[in-house]
Amino acid sequence: MGCIFAHFALFAVGKSFQHDAVPELPQINYPDLPVAQRRDEILKAMRSHQVVIVVGETGSGKTTQLPKMAYELACEEGKDGRIGCTQPRRLAAATVARRVAEEMGTGLGERVGYQVRFVEKVKDETTIKFMTDGILLAETQRDRDLRQYDTLIIDEAHERSLNIDFILGYLKNLLGRRKDPVSYTHLTLPTKIV
Repeated sequence: MGCIFAHFALFAVGKSFQHDAVPELPQINYPDLPVAQRRDEILKAMRSHQVVIVVGETGSGKTTQLPKMAYELACEEGKDGRIGCTQPRRLAAATVARRVAEEMGTGLGERVGYQVRFVEKVKDETTIKFMTDGILLAETQRDRDLRQYDTLIIDEAHERSLNIDFILGYLKNLLGRRKDPVSYTHLTLPTKIV
């Protein structure tokens, strides 16, 4: 008998991207989703570990709720870097960004934005940035330590594209150079229930 699980691992990558001021913590609403119900446990793990793995079924809210939790934690700790969230496809990056912006009560491109090839809806004050894997790879050429990000969430890592494989290897090496937290994520793997 098999079951599908999605894994998230969060590597918080430290602060360097400077905003004029640390963002004020807005009222963050979490829908009644399984990941949101485990919010306190997830935040506790994120505070304590450089890498965190969160397991949840498809539709449990990992893609939309974990970036909000990372943002909440960054505000709580006074960090001013971005939360970077990758998606393997342009449409997914744009759609998820719209959803999270709506849930956070902000306009798209303001507190929550996205960047894909040929389209960038990101401002200086954007704190949660959704992007394709290729955009993050391109950013490694200009910013080897990805200092603009406090947290990176790499979604759909189970798809095992060359981009994902390269990013995961890159982040593994980055963990040795940066002692502050990073993020990595969302594997859907067949498992056996014993």
